[in-house]
Amino acid sequence: MFQHPDMPDFEEGDGDKCKAWIAEQGLKVQMVSLEYADEAIATRYFESHDPDCSYWEPERPDGEGWFCLAIHDTDDGPVCWWARREVTP
Repeated sequence: MFQHPDMPDFEEGDGDKCKAWIAEQGLKVQMVSLEYADEAIATRYFESHDPDCSYWEPERPDGEGWFCLAIHDTDDGPVCWWARREVTP
């Protein structure tokens, strides 16, 4: 669907490699699922049986500096990975 151009292509099952890359980049990631989006949007997606979710605007987490790292499909529908640099005091 979408992935930030600097993010490597990880294969299914590469969860540990992906987590390691995120840590190396100093990123904090929060996942937002279309499944829990506005009811009208979720219903539209799941009842249409169409993989297009371009009308979905994933809710950005509170705070500053968040950017979209990836939007990809899962068994439970599309998810958005929001990321930002870890803030060190």
